[in-house]
Amino acid sequence: MMHKRNRDVRIDRQIKNSLRFSILDAASFSVMLGAAESYFQAFAIFLKGTLFQVGYVYSIPMCLGAVMQLFSSSALRLFRSRKRLTVAAGLLRSLLLVALFFVFYMGEARVWILLLIISLYFALNYLPAPVWTSWMRDLVDDSKRGAYFSRRNRMANLIALFAVVIAGLILEANRGETLTGFTIIFAIALAGSLGSSVFLSLKYDIPYAQSRKSREGLFRYSARRLFRTNYGKFVLYNFVLHFGVFLSGPFFVPFMLDTLKMSYLNFMIATALTVLVKFVTMPLWGAMSDQYGNRKLLIVASLFISILPLTWLLGHPFWWICLIQGFSGLAWAGFDITALNFAYDVVPQGKLTRYTSYLIFYRGIATFLGGVAGGFIMHHFVFLGSAFYGIFLLSGLVRLLLALPLLFLLKEVRKVEHISYKNLMFKVLSIGPRRGLQMLLIGRVNEKNRDTEQEDESGPENGTVPENGIVPVDGTGIGPT
Repeated sequence: MMHKRNRDVRIDRQIKNSLRFSILDAASFSVMLGAAESYFQAFAIFLKGTLFQVGYVYSIPMCLGAVMQLFSSSALRLFRSRKRLTVAAGLLRSLLLVALFFVFYMGEARVWILLLIISLYFALNYLPAPVWTSWMRDLVDDSKRGAYFSRRNRMANLIALFAVVIAGLILEANRGETLTGFTIIFAIALAGSLGSSVFLSLKYDIPYAQSRKSREGLFRYSARRLFRTNYGKFVLYNFVLHFGVFLSGPFFVPFMLDTLKMSYLNFMIATALTVLVKFVTMPLWGAMSDQYGNRKLLIVASLFISILPLTWLLGHPFWWICLIQGFSGLAWAGFDITALNFAYDVVPQGKLTRYTSYLIFYRGIATFLGGVAGGFIMHHFVFLGSAFYGIFLLSGLVRLLLALPLLFLLKEVRKVEHISYKNLMFKVLSIGPRRGLQMLLIGRVNEKNRDTEQEDESGPENGTVPENGIVPVDGTGIGPT
């Protein structure tokens, strides 16, 4: 049993069922994620958005979402229920997806209206995220958090992958009537959003008393600890890295669809490859993280991320783009798992939600500043005859020369097995789809065996795991190139 036990049989059954509804919520949310969010920029290009506008569609909404999650506590005081807040946000998000059906008919301002809708969409996704995390912590048994969320997230990523593929095939099948294709995939996303809200509403609403203790403010924390603590240096690294990433990140989709004239089918394949490789290799990164720690692996993953935009300068036949996208999936899988685990290692006990909010906030600011700076630079810097190549080059240099060195200021806080960078690099690069799938299946079997052993030896209510069994919501799950 993975739910927290309750002496009241009726409530205990509701809590148990809530975990099933949470799985269905994740599945529905992933349908929306793959069918809509992955194609927002493609829709902006279809609406004849300028390069600046398409870039803003990528960067501004994520920044706004990161800022909005800081107001989660205030929203909770207004709604007085974690369930009411998350359901209300989901229903309002569904209304925004309905509005997407009419954007095409809104004249010259339609791209700006699209940007407004997507910004509000991200705001409503991020606003209840800390509250949702707290709610789930009260539903899942402490000793089973890791196993439960691992299975939940793995399933969600797989469904998101299928949604990306299906949406791409729909757009390709309606290439002569592209508006019809987007209408269909947004309708699928709307169904996913409504399904997510329904399953959230079916979960048990555990009474929650919001703490009124004084808390250290965001900017007071920044001034005092940003350069002195391990966590502060980690926040600084994240800020610089994401600034470098989003210098070029908003412009890869316009480059593929507008400049390279890539078909929706090929665009879908390239996008799906990133998601697929992330899905397959993340368990391997996680296993190596447990064995060798997070700092060295984070350095390796960040090195890969740093050279990614530079690989676009070598050419753009479709097979090469597929290799780049697959490599991107490998790199971002490593970053996602090691950055998350490192943050959990260095965050003070009892401050996970607050410090995670700070980290997401600074990432959001870096996302916005990077996107704006990238758009400006593209109008003033050309390399190899292309503004795109210029911004790809600068993005790679910022990642490589400014962000990567900051990682060497961090300290590994756990005792881990020693391994040289050379051998670690070899292990990472030897990751293949076959080995990744084997590891994935073996991991599932081992999880089942561990769960059985724990219940047999100590019972479901004994034993604990740290707060880091919970994986907070952070972006789309599809890392930018």
